[in-house]
Amino acid sequence: MTFDRTNKEYLEWSESKKLDEELKDLLAQASDEELAAAFGLKLEFGTAGIRGVLGAGPGRFNVYTIKKVTTSYAKLLISKYPEELERGVVIGHDNRHNSAKFSQLAAEILTSFGIKAYLFEGNKMKPTPVVSFATKDLNAIGGIVITASHNPAIYNGYKIYDEFGCQLIDEDTAVIAEKMESIDDILSWTYKTDESLMEIVPEKTLDNYKKMIENLQFFKGESREDFKMIYSAVNGTGTEFTPPLLRSFGYDVVEVAEHAFEDETFKNVGNPNPEFEPAWKIPMEYGEKNPDASIMIIQDPDADRIGCAINHKGEWIRIDGNQTGPLLIEWKLSQLKEKGLMPENPAMYSSFVTSDLGDRIASETYGVKVIKTLTGFKWMGSEILKEPQRGLNFVFAYEESYGYVLDSSTRDKDGIQATTMLVEAAWYYKKQGKTLIDVLEELFVKYGYYYTFTENLNFKPEEIKSKVEPIMKKLREDNFEKIGSMRIDYAEDYINGLYGMPGQNLMKFYFEDGSWFAVRPSGTEPKIKIYFVTVGTDEQNAKEKCNILFEGLKELLEI
Repeated sequence: MTFDRTNKEYLEWSESKKLDEELKDLLAQASDEELAAAFGLKLEFGTAGIRGVLGAGPGRFNVYTIKKVTTSYAKLLISKYPEELERGVVIGHDNRHNSAKFSQLAAEILTSFGIKAYLFEGNKMKPTPVVSFATKDLNAIGGIVITASHNPAIYNGYKIYDEFGCQLIDEDTAVIAEKMESIDDILSWTYKTDESLMEIVPEKTLDNYKKMIENLQFFKGESREDFKMIYSAVNGTGTEFTPPLLRSFGYDVVEVAEHAFEDETFKNVGNPNPEFEPAWKIPMEYGEKNPDASIMIIQDPDADRIGCAINHKGEWIRIDGNQTGPLLIEWKLSQLKEKGLMPENPAMYSSFVTSDLGDRIASETYGVKVIKTLTGFKWMGSEILKEPQRGLNFVFAYEESYGYVLDSSTRDKDGIQATTMLVEAAWYYKKQGKTLIDVLEELFVKYGYYYTFTENLNFKPEEIKSKVEPIMKKLREDNFEKIGSMRIDYAEDYINGLYGMPGQNLMKFYFEDGSWFAVRPSGTEPKIKIYFVTVGTDEQNAKEKCNILFEGLKELLEI
């Protein structure tokens, strides 16, 4: 591939006298292929803000991305809260390359617009859920987290919260995107920081967050003797909060030392996504060295998601989000009911691509109203906001991609909440001679054997139009009657909106036995996600059905 170096935008960047030195070097070293991506693509809002590969150019994530997004966000805030700018915006960041620099820059830019900016003490990294909580706790008008969550080390991102600590929905991000488009020359744009508008998030807010986590326990203060667990922060933000809190509750916590320090390269982790194998390699070695440990928890770098493995009869068994969610649902709802704490008109939230098992537990056994949403906690958060007029009361929210909320004082995924409650459940069941695998088996016996599998089709950013769009077009326009030997009952196309939700590029195909699969392009990465949920008479039967669907779909889509 060759890149046209007379490209107008490329010349503006390469010849700019004000270009950041680091980016100038990256631009000089970039290959034609890298330049084609950097100047042929543009960063856009997805499922959880804007994410992109770090580098030089408008299609890469850099200081000019921060300037462009933050100036546009500032204008949105001024239009929405003209008399309340002193309430401020809370800004946090993860451990990634330039995250602290980007966080400081965003704060400085906001103050130049007369908006108070809260940074954490020393501008140190903080978990995403802590930023969400702090935004609400401080009655701020918004929040920003510089994070690429579970993406590989070459990425960074920009997530925005509203005044309730919930991710901005499309209506507001569309305004920001429009304002970004109207900025002519971000390379030479300058600003003047107002130091008087820079504040530190008070320690009391962090104390309030820790108290909320402590209060999630149903057996607070009871002895946790002889209960050992293994914990990994994958070199991210969870280290400061999760192990100290769990130890204060009485648990014996073994930290994965290779994952317990801040490292932007993730050299000891590989891929920091707890859904994938690399992040588990070293923790599993700790599992072998600690056969008396009962549970292993991995948080992702910004600590908003968790992965879990259970020591069951001497074997470490990993469970996915469609298994962890139902376990948490059963645990929380059973305890609320047993202790007489279940609120009136309880409500639970889950995404369209999440397994039905959790929904069935909540609705059939505990009488909880289940509200389905699009993928992304911004949609769940916006639905939670409607509870007062609906007469509903929050009890749980989750999606299959390892994200859970158990206390709605955070309106985004909270891996610290989830860890606390899941570890307590494992401790409680151990006293009864059971593991979480035993409990999961009990749920399968009661509701049917649910098997879930997610396939990721990865592409280069520049391949979205040539490869991703044709796959979705084929699913949408070809009238498939069956996949493999399984006949399709009906299909749903979410492109124009369904069930009170806005449109999303999602197709879902149902079968008579309750099995289904769904396909959607990722909102944060250049890939297609295919979700399979099959229901069988036993585990083997459910797995066989999933394999039939998977192989049949590969043949139909020629993938």
